[in-house]
Amino acid sequence: MDNIEYLFAGFAVFWAALFIYLLTLQARIRSLHREIEHLEERLAASEGVTAPASRDLRGAPGASGGAPARGTTNS
Repeated sequence: MDNIEYLFAGFAVFWAALFIYLLTLQARIRSLHREIEHLEERLAASEGVTAPASRDLRGAPGASGGAPARGTTNS
């Protein structure tokens, strides 16, 4: 067991890299959420409607918005 310190060093490097990756991933997700909110606000402003403060559409039935696309009719 002469090289056990290399094993621990390898584990330390792995966990450090994983931690840094998860932090950057979380920052990217937070940035995407801000971008989505900004785009929703711009869309609402262009349509003349106030934007909702926050929406969580995960798992909601009819999560596509529920309104028909423009130019289509409900029958």
